[in-house]
Amino acid sequence: MPEERQFLLGIGYQAGPDPRIAKGADGGRDFFSADELERAAHSFMLSGQQHGMFHLDGTTGVAKTVESTIYRNEVPWVVSDDADVNKAVARLAAEVEALAGPDDLIVRKGDWCLGAILNDAAWRAYKDGKINGWSMQGSARRRRVRR
Repeated sequence: MPEERQFLLGIGYQAGPDPRIAKGADGGRDFFSADELERAAHSFMLSGQQHGMFHLDGTTGVAKTVESTIYRNEVPWVVSDDADVNKAVARLAAEVEALAGPDDLIVRKGDWCLGAILNDAAWRAYKDGKINGWSMQGSARRRRVRR
């Protein structure tokens, strides 16, 4: 049996509000715009890409970032200046999202994708089902969005 690479790839943080969440458990609805998220992703990379587990002190170093990108394209990846092509891509993306189930992961334009290699302890936690995604740690100021 080949040795496991202990690599995880997923959405580090989603751009914009999650369409499946009307209100968070605390009554708020926190999210980044795509531009704000891009700046946060760049800051993470420039400041040393520190990973911990479960937002607990003393767990830094459980993973090393090997991939980090902002997903910049609609699905499928088509690069065109033709308005008809872009409309067809938008229709296809809407159809795919409508068919997706609750366990399907949808990566949208602007999302931050993050890949890392986990140390042995973190890999065991992942294999045991205790880790199921990335969670950004930091501080922010909540503000009301006026529409």
